[in-house]
Amino acid sequence: MKESELITLSKEILCICEEAGAAIMDIYGSDNNGLEIKEDGSPVTLADLASHQIILDKLSGLNTLFPVLSEEDEVKELIDTSIFWLVDPLDGTKEFINKNGEFTVNIALIENGFPILGVVSAPAIHESFYGIPGYGSFKVKHGKEVRITTSLQDKNSCRITLSKSHQSHLDEDFIREIKNCFNEVEIVPAGSSLKLCRVADGSADIYCRMGSTFQWDISAGQAVAEGSGACVKNLSGERLGYEFNPEIRNPYFYCAGDPNYDWQKIIKTLDLD
Repeated sequence: MKESELITLSKEILCICEEAGAAIMDIYGSDNNGLEIKEDGSPVTLADLASHQIILDKLSGLNTLFPVLSEEDEVKELIDTSIFWLVDPLDGTKEFINKNGEFTVNIALIENGFPILGVVSAPAIHESFYGIPGYGSFKVKHGKEVRITTSLQDKNSCRITLSKSHQSHLDEDFIREIKNCFNEVEIVPAGSSLKLCRVADGSADIYCRMGSTFQWDISAGQAVAEGSGACVKNLSGERLGYEFNPEIRNPYFYCAGDPNYDWQKIIKTLDLD
């Protein structure tokens, strides 16, 4: 798609995310979230489903009638398509249930395997992000929009952003290796896809995820990160890509604000077996 089309589309997707976020917040403030456990063991609430339906309805009303792959959809057949929407109606359901506010609505547009547009909206903390790789990324807070960029890596200190709900022994190993390489290490806890956005806006230097994630968890945040100057790569140093398949899980990956820093040197020291 043309850059001008993506810029226009980003505003429309922001509005869709805000509407979905408003529906989420209505349920967030109620006494009944309708919590259930899906077959894969993950939680789902009324808010997930309400957001999902709003997003599907609104995307179907756009001029760009691309297929949609959503976490809360039942995909009956795989589609051979070069462009599609990849949606997480409520990323961070555990954060939603625990009422810590760090959950998001994620919508990404994938073309030829990679995100070309992504919107991440966090309704409880009144923050939204959108990014177009090759053009730029922006943060919207209380109606004020600013361009965001990553930080150059300081040789003496490193800020790591980590999940509030998911940490593995490999994550702990990564932190230890970071502490061996930097004099000062700060942990920046964050929920959902906000971890990628914290790297994107320069609040953190790196996010390394060595645990199971699905494609819709990461794709919108990747667009925001890459639009701001960050990289999102698997542990072999290859850019993370996507397919129209709900069963595919992401490989272990990292999001780094300064792509020119030799993160591979640190990652290669990890025992991943």
